[in-house]
Amino acid sequence: MNKLPSVLLLALVVASVPACKTSKYDFETNSPASAGMAEIVMTIDKTGNGEMKLMFEHLAPPKKIDSSLSAYVVWMQVEGQDPAKLGVVEYTAKKRSGSLTATYSAKKVKIIVTIESDPAVTAPVGARILDVDVTAPKG
Repeated sequence: MNKLPSVLLLALVVASVPACKTSKYDFETNSPASAGMAEIVMTIDKTGNGEMKLMFEHLAPPKKIDSSLSAYVVWMQVEGQDPAKLGVVEYTAKKRSGSLTATYSAKKVKIIVTIESDPAVTAPVGARILDVDVTAPKG
C-alpha cells in the first residue's frame, strides 16, 4: 500500500494554514475575585488579523462574591480612548472557569475585566479584577 498520497495531502494541509505569531500572558486576578488565574493568548496571522483568547480558572461565581453580581465583563482600552466592551465571559460555575475570544488591531492595549451586576453595561463600573497591559506579537 502506497502511503505517499497521504503524506502529500498532510503536507498540503499544513502548508495552507497561515503562519501565526503568538504572545501569551498569565496573570492572577484581584479582589474581590482573588485566587483566579487568567491566561491571554494573542495571535496575529500573516495578513495582520489579530485574535485574542482569554481563559479564566478558579473564578468564584459572581453571586458568591455579592448577591447583586451576575457576570464577568472584558474591556479593551487603547491609550487615549475610553474602554471598549469586548464581551461577557462565558462562565461555568461548576468548573469555576470561563473564556472569551475577540479580535483586535492595536499593538498595545489594556485588558480590563470587571465583575458587574448587569452584563449589558456599556462602561466598566464594577470592581476591576484584572487591569493589565499587553502587547500583540510582531507581525
